[in-house]
Amino acid sequence: MEFENLQSTLARNAAPAGAAESHGTLCGVVCSGAEADAAWLAHLMGEPGADAAARRECDELLRALREHARRQLAGFDMEFVPLLPGDSTPLTERVEALGLWCQGFLFGLSLGRSRAALDQLAGEAGEVLHDVTEIARAGFDAGESDEADEQAYSELVEYLRVAVQILYEELNAAAVSEPEHPGTLH
Repeated sequence: MEFENLQSTLARNAAPAGAAESHGTLCGVVCSGAEADAAWLAHLMGEPGADAAARRECDELLRALREHARRQLAGFDMEFVPLLPGDSTPLTERVEALGLWCQGFLFGLSLGRSRAALDQLAGEAGEVLHDVTEIARAGFDAGESDEADEQAYSELVEYLRVAVQILYEELNAAAVSEPEHPGTLH
């Protein structure tokens, strides 16, 4: 899935959220274990417009993207990656998208878990939830970005990738288990 493809599909549907926030929201929904299609789809797609075909395309794309995120997070190879603008996008826009992704993620989590339940997360999961909340406030002063800024951004994205995986595993502990390996007969 490409960021630009999702962005243009959402724009054709006049959706209130952009690609980063939308992907964050559906990843939060997946992590929370929520199956409330109506709530997250309504939030991401907004009011029905005149173009039923664009709405149907957007609905199908978001559902497919949610299933893709679910497979990535449930897999054991840690291949989950937040959907964000590419490196050719100015750093200020990428940092803004990162903050919006985290805001969407937190909203998606709230659809399936109460604030009290999320506040009670302990240990590493509680720490990463706090960190995601802080990243949601991310900002970048306009101006020339340098190598250190690019490196810091890359490190934040990598941290977020792992943090989301940790939260998924913590919140879905019963569903996440090692694959069964058949015993060896001697």
